Amino acid sequence: MEPEEQRLGEPGVASMLGPLASAVMRVLWDRGPSSVADVVAHINREQPRQLAYTTVMTILVRLHDRGLVERTKVGRGYVYRPAGDEPASVDALAGQAVDAVLARYGSAAVRQFGERLGELDPELRAELVRLAGGGPP
Repeated sequence: MEPEEQRLGEPGVASMLGPLASAVMRVLWDRGPSSVADVVAHINREQPRQLAYTTVMTILVRLHDRGLVERTKVGRGYVYRPAGDEPASVDALAGQAVDAVLARYGSAAVRQFGERLGELDPELRAELVRLAGGGPP
């Protein structure tokens, strides 16, 4: 493993959700609580390919199901707002990914992670130990 690959980067939500869902999240972070129609209108103003209302509604429902957005019933529809800022959303997504790996691979995933620790840059390894509660803050 090359040293550049050993460094922990700070991923953005776009790399974790994809372009469309991240665009929806960006609208909510920038504009605050919004209806599906508000999100559709805002996104469609900024791109040549127009999105359907139902496409954006499906994305918002999925983001809600993942705990990334909250919603409040207003009339016959919902107003959506982000559950947290981008760093909190990235943390939530990373936690979900770790949970999925552990659920699917169990002790094999833990064993592989442990084996990789020996290959890591010492500074990164120390940071991981600190984050796990085994070292000074």
